[in-house]
Amino acid sequence: MKISKMDRTLGCLYGTATGDALGVPSSFLTPNRIRELYGWIDTFYPPEKGHIYHDGLLAGEYTDDTEQALALTHSFLRYRKVVPEDIAKELEKWAERVKDKYASPFGPSTERALKAIREGCPIGESGKYGNTNGSAMRISPLGIIHGLRDSSIEEIVRDVYQTCLVTHNTKVAVSSGAAVAWGIAVCMKGETDVGKVVEETIKAAAAGEIFGNDIPAPSIGKRIDCAADLAFKAKSPQEGMDAIYSYFGGGDLCADSIPQTIGLFVLGKGDPKNTIEYAVNIGGDCDTNAAMAGAMAGAMNGVDAVPLVWRETVNKVNHIDMTPVAEDLINLAPKWQVAE
Repeated sequence: MKISKMDRTLGCLYGTATGDALGVPSSFLTPNRIRELYGWIDTFYPPEKGHIYHDGLLAGEYTDDTEQALALTHSFLRYRKVVPEDIAKELEKWAERVKDKYASPFGPSTERALKAIREGCPIGESGKYGNTNGSAMRISPLGIIHGLRDSSIEEIVRDVYQTCLVTHNTKVAVSSGAAVAWGIAVCMKGETDVGKVVEETIKAAAAGEIFGNDIPAPSIGKRIDCAADLAFKAKSPQEGMDAIYSYFGGGDLCADSIPQTIGLFVLGKGDPKNTIEYAVNIGGDCDTNAAMAGAMAGAMNGVDAVPLVWRETVNKVNHIDMTPVAEDLINLAPKWQVAE
């Protein structure tokens, strides 16, 4: 059955938001602790009282992963291209809106960069040490736009780099953002072979490595290859989850988070429900990893593959409807100006 560009766009947006919200209670817990508290997460729970990051959120509320993706979308719609200075302003407005919403809405790289900008640091210098997954967690709108306009890797990577300048201007972060953005774009174009999607994310990771400040970090592409191999060889989902977690742990560093995310996309065979559930039950930075993996899977299989009850809950709790956002992105794509 042919999946429309609207269905893919909505699938990506709701894959992001539902994965994010489902992963709220399990984020930065170990697999054993998740099993003790929840058994198997396939619905929404509030975080434990005193949760290091998400204390204060309701069941079904999403976090900075979705919020920052929407912030980038606002900027993209305004300028029809990536404008780093405006992204900085949108992130500052977001930070002001959520400062009292939950315990710690900021990732470490974003918090450090925004603080530096407030103190007069120029954009670009502000993100020169960013090594966490913030570069990739909010990148889904760019993946959607470039998938809709049938861009090349070179085009999307130039834009990814511009989005990273503010908070994540490093080779490892640009490589990570490029891998996830291009993975989404390839799925938006209609690719259904998860192995081919993985190959493309590895190519994009390599293309992204030419941009950004060079800091100590392993190869994102080689780590993606390793995580995907573990998933392909697993005899069961649980065996795959155990293997991926034992190698990567899924924390917020790019080098741990992005490979685990793409490995779980493989393990879930690109199905949004399975992929997201694996991501929120495996341990580590569960909300972010589920948001990224859900974005890819939703783009591949369309919005109807994301459980309706999940979508309805996210809409109700967050007072959101992604349909106008999807329409805006679809209308924006043919007018988009790629960075030079």
